[in-house]
Amino acid sequence: MAEAVMRPLRRDEGMQTAWKDGSPAADVAARIIKPNDRLTSFERLQIYNQQYWWRLLGAFGEDFWALRAVVGTRKFDALAVAYLESCGSQTWTMRDLGRHLETFLRAHPELTAPHTALALDVVRVEWARVIAFDEPGNPVLQPAKIAALPPDRLRIGLQPYLTLLELAHPVDELLRKYKERRIETGAFSNAVAATTTPRRARIAARPSRRPIHLAVHRHQLAVYYKRLEPEAHRLLTALRAGTTLADACASAFAASKASPSASAEKIQRWFAEWMQLGWLCRWPKKSS
Repeated sequence: MAEAVMRPLRRDEGMQTAWKDGSPAADVAARIIKPNDRLTSFERLQIYNQQYWWRLLGAFGEDFWALRAVVGTRKFDALAVAYLESCGSQTWTMRDLGRHLETFLRAHPELTAPHTALALDVVRVEWARVIAFDEPGNPVLQPAKIAALPPDRLRIGLQPYLTLLELAHPVDELLRKYKERRIETGAFSNAVAATTTPRRARIAARPSRRPIHLAVHRHQLAVYYKRLEPEAHRLLTALRAGTTLADACASAFAASKASPSASAEKIQRWFAEWMQLGWLCRWPKKSS
C-alpha cells in the first residue's frame, strides 16, 4: 500500500489511473483496500495518495518559502514535485524533507534558472534554519575546561545546531526585508479584504562584492542569523574540523595584517560571545 500511496499525483492532483506496468490502477487498488458504500477502492486509495502528497508539499513549502519567493510560485511548484519524486520522504519525520535539496538543485540548475546562484544561497540558509530549530544540543563547554589544557592540545566542539555559511548574497538581510515588505503590504494580515489577493513579493539581489560569512544558530528557543568576520568564520570552521585551538587561531589570521595583540583581543572577545551564546561544547571522545 505504501508504494501506491507515495506515487506522484497527476497534474490535476488526482491519482494516476495506470499502474507502473500499465495495468489499471483500479485493479491494484482493489487488491489493497476494500470499497465501502460510498467510495470505490480506487477512490479510497486516492484519498490516501492525495493526503500524502499534499502534506509533503505543504511541509516543503513551509520550510522553503524564501526559495519560492526567489524563483516564483510556478517554478517552485514544479521543482518541489521534481525534488520530492526524486528524493521524497526517506525518514519518519517531515523535518528531513529538504536534506538533499541543495545537491538536487545543483544537479538540475534548469529548475531555478536564471536565479540559480541566489536560489542556492537561500536554500542553504533555509536548511540551516531547519537544523538550528530542530537539532539537539550538547552540554555547553565551561571556561574551566578550556583553561585545563594548553591551546596546542585543546580541541573544542561546536553545537550540532550551529551552521557556518559562506554566501555570495546577503540572504539574512534579504529575508528580513522580505518579511517586512509582506507585513507592510498586508500579506500577513487578516485585514486584507477578502476580494483582494495581494501580489506575492519576490526576492532578488545581485551578488555582494565580498563573501558574507553567516552563522545560523539557536538561542533561547529562537533561530537567529549572525554575521561573522572572515577570521572568526575560519576559526570556527577549523575547530569544527578538529583542529587544535592553537592551530585554528593561527590559520584564521594567517592572511591578516592585524598585529598579534589585536588578533588576540579579537579572539578573546569572540570566545566570550560564543560562550555566552552556548556555541561551544566538548570535542567528542573517540569511541573505543
